[in-house]
Parts: sequence; structure tokens; C-alpha cells
Amino acid sequence: MEGNRAWDNGLREHALECYQMLVDRFPNLPDGYNKLGVVSAELGNLQEAERYFLTAIDCDRKHVPSLSNLGNICLERGDLDEAIAYYALALESDPEYPPAHHNLAVAYRKKGELGVFVRHLKKSQRFERQRDRLSLQAGNATRWQKTAARVPDRWWIWVMVLILVLFAVGRALR
Repeated sequence: MEGNRAWDNGLREHALECYQMLVDRFPNLPDGYNKLGVVSAELGNLQEAERYFLTAIDCDRKHVPSLSNLGNICLERGDLDEAIAYYALALESDPEYPPAHHNLAVAYRKKGELGVFVRHLKKSQRFERQRDRLSLQAGNATRWQKTAARVPDRWWIWVMVLILVLFAVGRALR
């Protein structure tokens, strides 16, 4: 958690130290390797990131974030079929993992398979809202998450109503 806070606050070196400490203390757990891979990817070193993600998978063949992140590496390289395969593996382990559904949607969009794209995009949004609600119920949600959880699932209806009202008011004022 300290590494995540450091990374979010722009303290890159401290974050890397925390993640490396996690790997040093728990070399058989995938989380530290996954975090180091994420940092490497964000810094533009995809080969190093891939090595970290593969090491995480060596620790736990079903580590969902690492599988999804390997899919992201493949997606970045333009290998859509391999990316889709990694996302599918991630979803076998956790069928409700929002990032894997979202990234799978992106891969299918790039392949031109719009029906599958929409299906996975909707699933990613639904599971993300579900996780936000659970986080809210657990009491560890941020202010933004609390606000977003109050927005109804059919928010688009309210947006359309607002647009229609504004349109009607605009026409009435002419």
C-alpha cells in the first residue's frame, strides 16, 4: 500500500523500493513482481515489464492482474489474438475482473468485432460499479467512489432527459 501511495504521489523511486522490498521479503508471491511490471510498463520498458509479469505467473499461474497485464503487453505490441488469450485466462480465474473485461473489449474493438466489444465493455462497467458498491459498503471508499455509487445504473436516461429539457427551453426562448 505504501508503494501504491508513493506511486500515486509521484514518488517513483520510493514506490520502486517498496515493490522491490515486497519481492525480497516474499519472493514466492506474485504481487510484488506484478507491481514492478506495472511500473516498468508505465516507464515504457515493455520487455522488462513482461519479464516481471511472467515471473508473477511462475509464482501463481492464475494471478489475474498479471495475466491481464500480459494481455496489455500483447495488445500494445499489436498481437490481438495473444492478448485475447491472456484476458480469457484472467477471466477463467476471476470472471468478474473489470480490467480484463475492459481490455478484452478494447482488443475486440481493434479486431472489428463490435458485438463482443460491447458485451465485454458493459460487463467491465457493471463489475466496476459492483466493486465500487462493495467498497462503499465496507467503508473504505473514497469521496468520488461514494458519489459515483449514488448515481443510478441508468444514468444515461437522466442525461437524455436533461438534453431534451435544454433543447425545449432553447426553442422556447427563440
